[in-house]
Amino acid sequence: MKLGLIHLLVFLSGLTGLAQDRPLTLKLDTDVVTVDIVATDQKGDYVRDLRREELQLFEDGQIRSFDLFAVNSERTLSRPLAVVFALDLSGSLKPDETVTLRESALRFLELVRGESVFAALTFNHEVKVRQEFTRDANRLVKAFTRNVRFEGSTRIYDAIDRGVRMLEKSAPRIIGNRPVRRALIVISDGFDSASVIDRREMVRRAISAGVTVYSITLPSYILSATRRRDRVLTPLDATRVVSSTGGSDYPADNNDFSPVFSSLAEEIRSTYAIAYYPDSRDGRDHRLEVRTTRPGVVLRLSRSTYRSPGAEPAR
Repeated sequence: MKLGLIHLLVFLSGLTGLAQDRPLTLKLDTDVVTVDIVATDQKGDYVRDLRREELQLFEDGQIRSFDLFAVNSERTLSRPLAVVFALDLSGSLKPDETVTLRESALRFLELVRGESVFAALTFNHEVKVRQEFTRDANRLVKAFTRNVRFEGSTRIYDAIDRGVRMLEKSAPRIIGNRPVRRALIVISDGFDSASVIDRREMVRRAISAGVTVYSITLPSYILSATRRRDRVLTPLDATRVVSSTGGSDYPADNNDFSPVFSSLAEEIRSTYAIAYYPDSRDGRDHRLEVRTTRPGVVLRLSRSTYRSPGAEPAR
């Protein structure tokens, strides 16, 4: 069995305490524009105490008000999540069954309890949806163990695009009057060999949909001249889909995978969100920017554009 699958199954096995599927009762408004924000200081540490009045929202260069401000507390997740896991099943991965992720998975579990929903897909020479959105972690475990074969080429860009479209079209936008944070977690070595989608279109669609892409990059290292272990720059890095959507890359080490999910949990715990109803109905892309008045704080946004709804047809 391959490295990524072992770790993901251990992670998902800790999620069995989640509620079983039940009908989603939602107040859905597709016009709402949500921007997720990660704030860090000059040392790279998370800033968790920003106030609403310290953030400024700009649309097409013009400052405007926003209707909602939400911040996650350090210990719990105050916003529901919609997460797609994308697992690389290509033949390029190396087997390793020595690492256990249970402790880090249990820490991550504290963030995803409640009304969050999850879906899963796998990719090699084809992209396959293994599980549509569900609250039942047992279904995710079964999805990754049913008819799994590690072989073939790698269509990572196509997989990211498929995951983004799932989040955009199938995931709830609002649960319990709270905006849902959309995230895509890609577990791969980062090398693409067979995708057909244009990379720029894939990045544009992810940004427009407000999906934060996180990558867990399986071992791909070289020894530099200083004999440090540095991860090779992958095509996934070159597309900037992770950085452009406000996500992060987490290099995995063969000997200790647990810091990966710990770091991911820490980041999700430290996010803010602002949301508003756009005035424009021209069906075009509009530029977004968020600034802070607090000196020394750097903001990372889940999106830099949004596409406004088109004008309603005359009756």
